[in-house]
Amino acid sequence: MINFIKKLFTAQEETSESTSEKNKQRNFDILKYDGLRARQIGKLVYAEKCFTEALRLQQDLEVAEQLVAVYVQLNKLDEAIDTLHQMAEWQPQRTATYLSMAHIHYMQEQYDAMLQAAQTATTLETDNASSYYLQAQAYHKLGDVMNAIVTLTQALTKKEDFTEAYLMRARILLDLNQTTEAQADIDTLLKLDTENEEVLLLAGDLQRLLGNTAQAATFYEQVVALNPFNEKSYRQQALLHMDAAEWDKAIEKLDEAIEIKATAELYHLRGKARLEKGDQAGSLEDVKQAMALNPESENAINGAFNNFDNLYKANNPLG
Repeated sequence: MINFIKKLFTAQEETSESTSEKNKQRNFDILKYDGLRARQIGKLVYAEKCFTEALRLQQDLEVAEQLVAVYVQLNKLDEAIDTLHQMAEWQPQRTATYLSMAHIHYMQEQYDAMLQAAQTATTLETDNASSYYLQAQAYHKLGDVMNAIVTLTQALTKKEDFTEAYLMRARILLDLNQTTEAQADIDTLLKLDTENEEVLLLAGDLQRLLGNTAQAATFYEQVVALNPFNEKSYRQQALLHMDAAEWDKAIEKLDEAIEIKATAELYHLRGKARLEKGDQAGSLEDVKQAMALNPESENAINGAFNNFDNLYKANNPLG
């Protein structure tokens, strides 16, 4: 009799526990799929609530990934990083978690943390080209160009057609005036994709640096033919005309660039061209436009525009 009673109560407890687990799983599934639907239709705040509550019920990497994506869309980057750290605790050997950390730290401009996350990803998966590329991005932002080149080269040994890595290495080499090495990367890029706008712009920049004006112009014109709304191509054409003191032509190209995307840099460049042409009133107006878009624009523009800078300072109400 006693054994019968024990079995009866044990069975009731097991049934109760089983029912509780089933209810918990059902609630988790409801929250997960409600969150997925909410994210699909742009209800991000509701999606965030669903995924957060789902994770209270159950540790789930798929839901956590969705929550990280929602946090990024809501610009809650600290919360995204916190969630990724939780995911790393659940599954420490998961490379994708650290790659995501590195991407978000890049968005936060936290380059030391970005480098650490990317290095961790590399230790977990030594053949992952993306982890080396992310390290290179961090090194570049930290001003360590040599390690940036080294890690980009490592990325390319893992993935031979890694366009972004070739582009970044070529840009760094151009900045270092290593034109021969940059030319090799650009030639490879042109073989990989003859219609990549960034590659064509970079090829034009190399030819401009080498003094091959006609070849540079050809590359920039190819970009315009592919995409008439690429303002960088007009800006670079304007710089070619400015190199040749062709101020009217430079102003014409900068007009086109500004029409597409008005930036402080473009107004600054057009102001330089107008000043050199003798149009002080027009140049001053561009100074004001540049200041309105970016009060720090004077320091953000590269190049030694001494006459223009003097005019800028003389008419800068901020001193």
